[in-house]
Amino acid sequence: MTSRRPDIILSTILLVVSALWCWGVLATIPGAEDGSRLGARGFPLGLGLLLGGLSLIVLLQSLRPGPVETTSDEAATPDISRGAEVWAIAATVGLLVGYAALLEYIGFMIATALVVAAAVGPVLGIWRPKLILGMSVGLSLGIYLIFGKLLGVYLPYGKLINLAF
Repeated sequence: MTSRRPDIILSTILLVVSALWCWGVLATIPGAEDGSRLGARGFPLGLGLLLGGLSLIVLLQSLRPGPVETTSDEAATPDISRGAEVWAIAATVGLLVGYAALLEYIGFMIATALVVAAAVGPVLGIWRPKLILGMSVGLSLGIYLIFGKLLGVYLPYGKLINLAF
């Protein structure tokens, strides 16, 4: 049997992040000017609501009484130390919160490149500087070109650094 505590903690944290995300989207991204309901904030708001709904499902399932079922996949996976698990959760939450804070001040392009560069080493185990630089700049630029230019999705420019192409 496995413990339900990690699921309860993580789903609660993600539910709070979802609520803060939705609040931030509604407070910072302008609505549609043509009278439609969602406009540019529709996609990020939808992602926040999806995260909230899924984390609520996990939370409710974790709080449901009864034995915890263990699948054969869970039995075959090696045990991860408690410290490593807590560190991974804290790092993920820290990166998400930091990313949300950076978006407002330095904009999408630079914030995305910085967060990807900070996450590539610990998550993927890649420590080569040229590859990290290429991945972070390439991903940031690629997402900007696809979503910002091709699809016309609003991506924040930033208050301190206005990197508008």
